[in-house]
Amino acid sequence: MAISASHLFLFLSIVSIFAPSALATNYTVGDDAGWNTNVNYTAWAQGKTFYVGDFLIFKYPAGDHNVYKVNASDFQNCTVPADQTPFSTGNDPIFLAKSGKKWYICGKDGHCGQSQKLVITVMDMAPANSPAPPPPSAATKAVLSGQIGFVVVVLAILGMMMA
Repeated sequence: MAISASHLFLFLSIVSIFAPSALATNYTVGDDAGWNTNVNYTAWAQGKTFYVGDFLIFKYPAGDHNVYKVNASDFQNCTVPADQTPFSTGNDPIFLAKSGKKWYICGKDGHCGQSQKLVITVMDMAPANSPAPPPPSAATKAVLSGQIGFVVVVLAILGMMMA
């Protein structure tokens, strides 16, 4: 049976919405250690390539820590910006919308000075022939499997509509 123009349009619309998110990588900052003091986040970020469209997920016990996006100077000096509200839920996803250097600190008293800070460089969208990213953490696998499951269900429904 032929695919109608409306079905094709619907299919392409859904694919264009979900394809970029299915290709994005979710990075749990610190992996199993999470967002905490005395973790070497420079070592954690080493070897990872962050792209526009990826997410950083800061996990920590709510109330124990927070996350501020800061500039290079505030990062170096562990200065909490007075004009910002921190992320503080304990499960804070941060979408990497632009390329360039990004700096994050914990604003709790003394935590930044105990290495609870992260600097990364975000690259433009990953090229189609880029090497595979490093293996994801368990939390990342759970998020990705949920996204892929949703896309499979949508494609199955579209397949039934077109039959």
